[in-house]
Amino acid sequence: MKQRVIFSKILIIILAAIVLFPMYFLFIGSLYQNTKFIIMPPNLFPLDATLDNYYVVLHNLNIIKWAFNTIVVLAFTTIGNIFVNIVAGYAFSFYQFRFKKILWMLLLFGVMVPRISIIIPLFKVINILHLSGELLAVILPCLFNPMFLYLSKIYFDSIPKSLVESARIDGAHEIQVLFYIVMPISLPLVTTIGIFSSIGSMQDWIWQSLQLQKNNNLTALVGMVRAMYGQAWALQGNKNFIGQSFAIGVVLILPVLIIFIFASRYFVNSLSGAIKE
Repeated sequence: MKQRVIFSKILIIILAAIVLFPMYFLFIGSLYQNTKFIIMPPNLFPLDATLDNYYVVLHNLNIIKWAFNTIVVLAFTTIGNIFVNIVAGYAFSFYQFRFKKILWMLLLFGVMVPRISIIIPLFKVINILHLSGELLAVILPCLFNPMFLYLSKIYFDSIPKSLVESARIDGAHEIQVLFYIVMPISLPLVTTIGIFSSIGSMQDWIWQSLQLQKNNNLTALVGMVRAMYGQAWALQGNKNFIGQSFAIGVVLILPVLIIFIFASRYFVNSLSGAIKE
């Protein structure tokens, strides 16, 4: 038994090292000059590290404006996802209405449809609404997610119906029931939706790059990736594009890691459902 536990720990350490090594290499690469990448075998310990790459990235790009746009997109996308999907999940869990099963199946059908396959019609709709190029064009299509709707309904199905019924008998209307009774015991669900919607909004490269063209409207993801592959570094006679590209990768991945680290425990709790009767 003890040998099996030791073997399991060793296996976990090996798997963690395999998963984390690319991130470690990304970080140390951001501290090096280009010449350090030519050495074989590569130097995995930054003995002569420098933060010059980060200085170039943060000093020469419109990073403040892009960061502000990213925060706007992230905030509205996350709050909108939480509100829309939780309200819809509450309705499907606690209400009976005509064509409920048909509507439920139609909404869940979106889980099986890759988003990339509806990019063209989605782009056309946004163009008809005259929102192309605006941050609103990035936010609106992300306010509903069939998977979040499914998670919400499954979670609310585990809440005792008697809890909701007693609140209604006491005179609480539906908004009060949802926000004062159901939501406080649904913090794991809210956090789970918040984690994935915020991470998704910071990784939505294809849609954001299609919609956002003006420099002042770019998010950090689009602006920094375009700078990495564009001519931004050439204007400075840049000779360390690899290290600066790695620095861009670190800057883009840090918010995702921070969000997940601080909210991951709620995600684990959400898998067990709500309180039981």
